[in-house]
Amino acid sequence: MKRTLAVVALVAASVSLVADTKAPAVRSFEATYVGTIAALPAAAKSAEVWIPLPSDGPYQTIADMKLQAPVPFTLEKDSAGNRLAHFILDRPEHFGKDLEVRATYRVTRREAVAPAPGSAKAVEPAGAAELLKANRMVPLTPRVKQLAGTLSAGKTDAVSKAHAFYDYLVDNGTYDKTAPGWGKGDSERFCDVKKGNCTDFHSAFMALARSEGIPVRFSIGFPLKADKEGSVPGYHCWAEFWAPKQGWVPVDASDAAKTKEPVKKAYLFGNLDPDRFDITTGRDLTLSPPQKDGTLNFFIYPYVEVDGKAFPETKSRLDYRNL
Repeated sequence: MKRTLAVVALVAASVSLVADTKAPAVRSFEATYVGTIAALPAAAKSAEVWIPLPSDGPYQTIADMKLQAPVPFTLEKDSAGNRLAHFILDRPEHFGKDLEVRATYRVTRREAVAPAPGSAKAVEPAGAAELLKANRMVPLTPRVKQLAGTLSAGKTDAVSKAHAFYDYLVDNGTYDKTAPGWGKGDSERFCDVKKGNCTDFHSAFMALARSEGIPVRFSIGFPLKADKEGSVPGYHCWAEFWAPKQGWVPVDASDAAKTKEPVKKAYLFGNLDPDRFDITTGRDLTLSPPQKDGTLNFFIYPYVEVDGKAFPETKSRLDYRNL
């Protein structure tokens, strides 16, 4: 249902993935997403803006959302089912200056614990076929298929294969945001340089797993610090693969690669701490109403088109405080 308003109240895990018996950890906090749009060209006729909004999911609950925007907006969903806000700027006073959009909400985030064997039905989940396809920045090239086959040789189940891909990325990859080209989620670049940020690590994981017929979905959001309150200037992302009779299994290869700590590496295959939350999922997204300048690689920043062309000068941060 669409609404038009200016403000709306809206430990180590083994390859077998045996779940820990302790209760999953929970973190509750108030979060404010701050999206900044750099000064729009003064000569522009109009600008269309889409803002990502979080949704409830298996590991999180979103409540009491309030969105502050410079003009009335509508609430929509994109091609992956992510929530978003959309509005149009078409008055002279909106151009030639920076603009800010704030979305505040309450979040309860639950630790993702490795699903136990036999905990899910054997059938593939809805949409699995789409999660086996290549993306624009995640092509299933001959060399990635060959690497996936080599790494998974002798392994017959999805968990063992995915673990081999995860081990390869963590052991051989370097978390690096200095080498040119990082942050685009380009799996081929990662194969070349074995460096990048979380989007690059998990794009490589997606390519390897999909090459072996394992559905993978991509999630992007924000990490939280241990402090009771603070500000996070950048996003974080991770992935989940589908294992028959176990369900969706989360992995965070980039966080594991940052430290190379064996305990953390083992934990982050199948488990995710509650100090994070999802904003959106998916790649090659079509927004609503549809954008004009091609599909969106991933959706964490405000997306803006000026007179029908993408305007990349946007950024986002997250302010939070524990409840």
